[in-house]
Amino acid sequence: MKIDLNDILDNIYGGVYYVDQNRKIRYWNKEAAEITGFSKAEVIGKHCYDNILQHVDDQGTNLCHNGCPLHATMEDGKKREANVYLHHKDGQRIPVTIRTVPLKDEKNEIVGAVELFLKNIKMKSLEEKINELKQENHRDKLTEINNRNYLEKILAEIIERNDINKDNIAFCFLDVDDFKYINDNYGHLVGDRILAMIANTLKNNLRDADKAFRWGGDEFALILFDINNNTYLKNLLERLKLLINESFIEHKQEKINVTMSFGATKFSKNDTIESLTKRADNNMYESKKQGKNQITVN
Repeated sequence: MKIDLNDILDNIYGGVYYVDQNRKIRYWNKEAAEITGFSKAEVIGKHCYDNILQHVDDQGTNLCHNGCPLHATMEDGKKREANVYLHHKDGQRIPVTIRTVPLKDEKNEIVGAVELFLKNIKMKSLEEKINELKQENHRDKLTEINNRNYLEKILAEIIERNDINKDNIAFCFLDVDDFKYINDNYGHLVGDRILAMIANTLKNNLRDADKAFRWGGDEFALILFDINNNTYLKNLLERLKLLINESFIEHKQEKINVTMSFGATKFSKNDTIESLTKRADNNMYESKKQGKNQITVN
């Protein structure tokens, strides 16, 4: 009976791929596609250093650029194991345990390497921790998004955790410009509709990992993940600002829309909830001073 190794690997528990001596991916099993979101067609023939999975460690080091276990195994022939966070096609980070093994020919020369990766259920991601916290009292009744109580729990969790990279997480306040005018001229029911409209625009257009909250009154907050730099952060917020500007409700045959002022900042090493929110709040009021409908990031 002829045994097809690829057929065995396709049905093994865990993601498996192997590369040749030029580090081109030559095999990608079904579980690898399931865990990462990348199909076989998308990766076969690509180099592993094309940064498809973009493994990072607890310090946020991109291992494809510095410290790749697969490459190290090909260099010295040693087996390796590490806990890393791979990049899913949809953007989220997934905690996995990887094991790398060299492939050798009949002359005992290294001709490639295999990587096996398994979802690490012991390493709870921040997203999983957030989901555990979800309860009815964490929901804002008017807007149906998360409330301030829930936000403060998540901020405390992020600050206390040592197993996530905080350098790439950002926090943002956004406040409706001239909201008093809306309430005074159209009534509080229209004001409530505006707040619900904003909440839905945020909820429907944030990336999967990002979170929106109602801080209170006409002020909202965002937690944004995988933010490499302030330019990227501002571009992300510019898109949300544009979508809010283009949203409107109809009241007595009149279209009513609003603008918002944004103030954002990235987490710092020694941040507390107070220092983080104060910095974002100061940035938001700077946007108000600059004429409203602005974004301030620093």
